[in-house]
Parts: sequence; C-alpha cells; structure tokens
Amino acid sequence: MNGINEYHNQLLAQHQRRLDERAELEQQMDKFKDLISQLLEDNHPAELERLTGVDDPTCKKAVHQLYMERFNDPDCWHAEQSDDIWVVYGNTTDEWIDENGDYLGFDTKEEAEDYIKETFK
Repeated sequence: MNGINEYHNQLLAQHQRRLDERAELEQQMDKFKDLISQLLEDNHPAELERLTGVDDPTCKKAVHQLYMERFNDPDCWHAEQSDDIWVVYGNTTDEWIDENGDYLGFDTKEEAEDYIKETFK
C-alpha cells in the first residue's frame, strides 16, 4: 500500500509541475502578446520575427490570439481581392492570420465571407 501512495504522490507532484509550467508559459505569452500588440501599431506581422527575434510561426500565432481577443466580431473583417485570390482583411488591421499562423486565400469572395461568418459566430 505504501508503494501505491508514493506513486500517487509522484503523479500529483508531476501534474502540479506541469500546471506550474503551463501557467508560466501563459504568463510569458501574455507579456509577448503585449509586445506584439505594441509592434503591430507601426509594423506588419511579417516583420515581427526580425523585430523580436522569436520565430515567425510563434509571432503569427500571437497575432492570431490578439485578433481573436480584440476583433472577434464578423463586422471587423471583410473579403478583399488580391490578384487572383480573395483574402480576409481586418477593417483596422492587416490580413487575417489563422490559428496555425498562416495567411489564408480563397477562390471566391463567397468562400472568404463564409469563413468570416463561421470563424466569428
């Protein structure tokens, strides 16, 4: 019985360490998003890697989180044609970046508008 209790205590300690690590990462991401927010006032998201020294996918994922927090209404976005594709642009921001850190292109305006409706229900 003593071995089971010790094993259980180790699992609880391991779980608590993971919770603490996750809380630390979330706190770091919040600070990082504050920096990203300031940089976005004068810079395009494509410049964030150079300005922060943090890899491009991480920067773009932070931009996505900011967009979802601050511009989470379909009226904040519109479809706009760019060459032969349709792109989702913010009314007061740059082009949409999805949760994977990718820019999206659509074949038709309707597809882009449907994406906006589905994303910001």
